[in-house]
Amino acid sequence: MSPRFKMLGIHVIIFLTSFLILRIIMMQFIEEPNVMTIILPLGLAWLIAPRPHVTQLQSGKEYGLKFLFGKKVMKM
Repeated sequence: MSPRFKMLGIHVIIFLTSFLILRIIMMQFIEEPNVMTIILPLGLAWLIAPRPHVTQLQSGKEYGLKFLFGKKVMKM
């Protein structure tokens, strides 16, 4: 598996997992479904999920994931 697809796959899995967990928590507190039960978990999941990070090196591209509140890049 190439590092690019590995990076994107991990990003999508973390995003969807955090979205579903936050959505289930929101549904426990709000009885009537409305737009906020979808938008708020989407926004929070977007903040929590790591961003794809590509660095161009002389030897080629280096792929990794970078969290919003962190400085380190997790390399693939």
